[in-house]
Amino acid sequence: MAKYIVEPKIFEMFPNFRRGVIVATGIDNNHSNAQTSALLGQAIANIDAQQIVDEKERIAVWNSAYEKFGVNPNKFTPSIRFLMEQMRKGKPPRSINKIVDLFNVTSLKWVIPCGGDDLDTLDGGDLCLGIAQGDETFAPLFKPESIENPIAGEVIYYTPQSKRVMCRRWTWRNADFSKLSEQTKRVAINIDMMMPPFTLDNLQEAMAGLTELVEKLCGGTVQTHILSPESPEFEI
Repeated sequence: MAKYIVEPKIFEMFPNFRRGVIVATGIDNNHSNAQTSALLGQAIANIDAQQIVDEKERIAVWNSAYEKFGVNPNKFTPSIRFLMEQMRKGKPPRSINKIVDLFNVTSLKWVIPCGGDDLDTLDGGDLCLGIAQGDETFAPLFKPESIENPIAGEVIYYTPQSKRVMCRRWTWRNADFSKLSEQTKRVAINIDMMMPPFTLDNLQEAMAGLTELVEKLCGGTVQTHILSPESPEFEI
């Protein structure tokens, strides 16, 4: 049975970090996404000037986290910062498929990193958020032939058995091999929060909201987990 793990070093460096994980199996990601597209449109419409103070604070913690593991966030932009900067430029995320739309709704509502990977692409391997050794491999989204290695010391999301990286620099860039498609049936969705500015109640609320949407619009069976220093792993 595969495990989902946050390595101890992550919590040693970032003791206020918590990751919520939603594992959904038997989902239907293939039908029309009119409902999820409408939800995404509403989330985009809800972004206004009233959120700017909270937005800056919630992005600042990720800039600081990147600097702590040796990455310049102005060069390698944290995903939530990139998303909100694009929003402010009038370039909102487009509708892609149901699951992607739903986690983008969550990202916009809370101003947090949120993403997912197709579990059936991992060949039974574990999922791990940890520190790169530098011998892992990564092929970015839509460039499956462009193989690179992460820099030793950067935070990566990867499967230890194959050393294939699903996301470089924590949330910076996703891999092509584990991307979500209309054929996806099993997914692990990540919701990342730093505390502060967030609280455990915030994380639980965000997870409950996304879980409800997944169950309603994609079906399947859903399980939720919160990873912390006291509970850093679970079995899928």
